[in-house]
Amino acid sequence: MNDYSKITALYSRLSVGDEDRDGGESNSIQNQKKFLESYARQLKLTNIRHYIDDDESGRFFDRSAYSRMIDDVENGKVGVCIMKDMTRWGRDYLQVGNAMEIFRRNNVRFIAVNNGIDSEKPDTLEFAPFINIMLVNLA
Repeated sequence: MNDYSKITALYSRLSVGDEDRDGGESNSIQNQKKFLESYARQLKLTNIRHYIDDDESGRFFDRSAYSRMIDDVENGKVGVCIMKDMTRWGRDYLQVGNAMEIFRRNNVRFIAVNNGIDSEKPDTLEFAPFINIMLVNLA
């Protein structure tokens, strides 16, 4: 059951901004936002808020939008967090594991769409750590 008063956090990140921007967001960020909004609507999720780190490396976890999102999670404001894939979260699998624990402790549903991970479906979480390790090593 959804708590519609809580935020549906849509997190987007791009390491290196693409050249195709007119002083605003990169095309990749715009595409991630559309993709995530569409997915959230399919799930009938509301109270959508974007957290965007454009031109930010996944090696570091002190990114401004990511930090705001984690603060909102820890303050009980977020009910669901959706990312395109695990690589948007970060490139350090230990830090990603710590973040997953923060989400779990705060009863925040986490979805990595392209990896088929949804914390509401425990069987999809079995391979999450391995997926993250493989993606980090491929980067």
